[in-house]
Amino acid sequence: MKSLDEILALPNEADKIYYLKQRRTKAPDVKTLYDDWNPDRHDVMDTEKRPEAVVKVKEEGVDRNGRTLPAEYAKDKINPTNRIPLPLEQDIVNIHTAWTVGNDPAVECEPNDDQEKGLLQLVNSVCRKNKMCYNNKRIVRSWLSEQEVAEYWYTVEDTSFWTKVLGKIKSLVGGKITPKFKLRCAIWSPFRGDKLYPFFDDKGDYVALSREYTVTDPDGTETTHFMTVTKDKVYNWKMGATWEAGKIFKHGFSKNPTIYSYREESLCHNIKPIRVRLEQLMSNFADCIDRHFFPYLILEGDIKGTPQKSGKNRVIKITNGGKVYYLNWDQASDAVRLEMETLWTKAYQLTNTPQLSLEALKGLGSVPSGKAFQFLFMGTNLAVDNHAEVIGEHIQRRYNFLASAIGSLNADYYQASQTIDIETKIQPFSIDDIAEKIRNASDACGKPIASLRTGVMMAGLVSDVDDEIQKIEEEQATAALNNLVDPTV
Repeated sequence: MKSLDEILALPNEADKIYYLKQRRTKAPDVKTLYDDWNPDRHDVMDTEKRPEAVVKVKEEGVDRNGRTLPAEYAKDKINPTNRIPLPLEQDIVNIHTAWTVGNDPAVECEPNDDQEKGLLQLVNSVCRKNKMCYNNKRIVRSWLSEQEVAEYWYTVEDTSFWTKVLGKIKSLVGGKITPKFKLRCAIWSPFRGDKLYPFFDDKGDYVALSREYTVTDPDGTETTHFMTVTKDKVYNWKMGATWEAGKIFKHGFSKNPTIYSYREESLCHNIKPIRVRLEQLMSNFADCIDRHFFPYLILEGDIKGTPQKSGKNRVIKITNGGKVYYLNWDQASDAVRLEMETLWTKAYQLTNTPQLSLEALKGLGSVPSGKAFQFLFMGTNLAVDNHAEVIGEHIQRRYNFLASAIGSLNADYYQASQTIDIETKIQPFSIDDIAEKIRNASDACGKPIASLRTGVMMAGLVSDVDDEIQKIEEEQATAALNNLVDPTV
């Protein structure tokens, strides 16, 4: 296989694109993945796979000449076919996403000097300004459902960011450099219209990422573009009659400004047959209810006279041993309900996904303690640990890149960017029972484990902690004085 430098040195642009598109991993089947993700594209909504019911609208008859007239049928005339799609994949992926990055990743760093301390603050500020807490969810959701995702960091001219941020930490370094550019982040994924082509060298190291995408001009003309990002440059091509080379520029970073993550199959790949079966069952069940909800009135024997149509005591007179009854639907609805409930539960079990519905929580009885919740959701936490193998590395690479990027943009922090050590760790969502923790700690040591100030802060009921502590102390002093005056109080 050709190296990246050999590919970029080829004289023919089409040859460059051809080799840059060669993948070591299997490309996602985007159409199938999107069809599974979007309920409107499920098989149950396809009129060919689930055709409309054919309904008789006119009985067979005879015309005045004695010729037989056939019965007439029509589709979607009386009872349209029910179609109940289930966004099962979306629900499961969203729960796993929240469980994985619902809490911000823990950032551990012990700065060795003021430079590193200032750099750490800058990295955190860049993450906050780019709303990475939300981008983390977009990244995990795309990775779980689309199999691959990438984030791309670039610069835009804007000094206001640095003016605000550096004003708070300049005293740490004393530098007077104000960069002209700020860092921005873009998310690339298949559902967003991006075709991604990661490039690995012979050692298996990630060295470049290519992206193919379409741009629609104001007149409606669509143009296909291709870009490749390496450790030092960004290459661009545009499709005309053939591939045409576009702008090549240095991005200004010492590391590749793309971070890429991939998985072999989507999270819900194995439960697709369950979802398809559930949609069929629910749709068919709805059809049965529509057709049999109103029972037929059966009259056996001869009717004497005309049935009374009004009044409180309506009567039908039957002769010759006849009888009147309703034709009830005696199908095995309980079996259908049992199968649906079993399949629904199994879909969540196979993906280690907690069922957070009100019905599921009611089944728990009394509210479990924090420790009980940990055992209850152990499977989900184990799944998050598996997700962290990729997502944890993704976020770690982001922090490493940002530290390096800030050092490239601001010379005051270049040295710190070479020495700082920032560690990140995924923090799975958890339900902490603070009361239980305090009770256990108190029982262990037999003494108070927190100050009054800490207790007031944990309560979070007031904004002015010092004022509240003063009021508490005044009330305690008043109560003590009353006890001295009247010990019975």
